Amino acid sequence: MPADDPASPACLAHEADDAYMGFATREEIVQLLAELEAASDGQRADMLRRMLPRIRDDVLHAELSARLAAIGGTDSKT
Repeated sequence: MPADDPASPACLAHEADDAYMGFATREEIVQLLAELEAASDGQRADMLRRMLPRIRDDVLHAELSARLAAIGGTDSKT
């Protein structure tokens, strides 16, 4: 094994795709955004609470957290 090869698969975790690492895929995020438009406030809050832990992008996470806070779901800092 060459010296520059990673010692274990965990060393390659940063190269894995989002779905493999448990994060939402682009398709899942697009679907969520479309479904949010048709949902009631209570449904939106539930949908956002379930999806937020799976959002990897910091900017998108902040925007969705702000949406949740705006409908009274939680503090926007969470």
